[in-house]
Amino acid sequence: MKLSELFRWRKKKPAQPKAAPKPSPASKAKAAALRKPVKSNAEQSLQAIKPINVKLNIGQYRLEPFTEGGVCVVMKGIPKEAGKPKLAVKLVREQWLNHAAVRRQFSNESQIVKELHHPFLPKYLSRGLIDGKAYYAYEFIEGVPLINLSQEKDRFPPELIKDIATNIVKQLLEQLVHVQERLKPVAHGDISSENILIDSKQRIYLVDFGCSHFVKQAHKDSYQWLAKPSFISPEQAKGEIWDHRSDLYQAGILFYELVKNRRWNVGKSKREKVLFAASKEKPSDTFLEDIVGIDISTVVAKLLDPNPRTRHQTAKEALADFEAVSK
Repeated sequence: MKLSELFRWRKKKPAQPKAAPKPSPASKAKAAALRKPVKSNAEQSLQAIKPINVKLNIGQYRLEPFTEGGVCVVMKGIPKEAGKPKLAVKLVREQWLNHAAVRRQFSNESQIVKELHHPFLPKYLSRGLIDGKAYYAYEFIEGVPLINLSQEKDRFPPELIKDIATNIVKQLLEQLVHVQERLKPVAHGDISSENILIDSKQRIYLVDFGCSHFVKQAHKDSYQWLAKPSFISPEQAKGEIWDHRSDLYQAGILFYELVKNRRWNVGKSKREKVLFAASKEKPSDTFLEDIVGIDISTVVAKLLDPNPRTRHQTAKEALADFEAVSK
């Protein structure tokens, strides 16, 4: 199914507000104070980063702050020359520059992205140094994080929820088939609705390989890079060795959250989320039957098996199951 209505869902008439009593001068002043936008720590931190002009090995660019995580900052690269692509330029944050494990993982991440070669995964373009700081760049993806849609109230018409969630997760699994079946298979490790972009043509792009590793070259340091607490897999939560099967568990979480419009992991704090993931039992095969039917519900329940040995073993296997029950 083509999801042509994806960006039409939001065009709903706003509810008419009920008449309210005339506010007093004091309540007016209080309401005005509350209306002032409060910037998050991330927004304030990004505002502190100044745009810069740089000469990269692929041309002249103006870098503007775009987004950031706990370890890295992503800048949007605007080309100063005609015909050059926009870039997403990722750099390690100042406070982590001298951390050996961070430097190793950043180098590993850039190499993984360089080798992806898939139309809906980051397209590597460059790496090097900016003012002595390591960076790598890939072609900027014109899309919005899936979380911007998946957490909206009444964001999906009920009659489309099954097809929308199935389409999105099948696209994700197709990308995971690519990264798992390469000569050097990759485990992403941090799949979430924040790390999936969706464009105006309803195509999704898996991004942020900051926790990823080459499966055949993994070592003990590889497993310390973990998913966001709400999407952490049981084996990651327990501090065990994790691989591409964690990606499949996270794909299951994504499907659940798309159709249920609520978090799979109900922990309030980071600690509670980790404990939840480490102790959560396998859902029954019927747990989503009322929304998507028993067949798809059974497939998703298998993705969410806390035991990686009895979960789907590969993205190809999971995709084949989805294809079989969604025809």
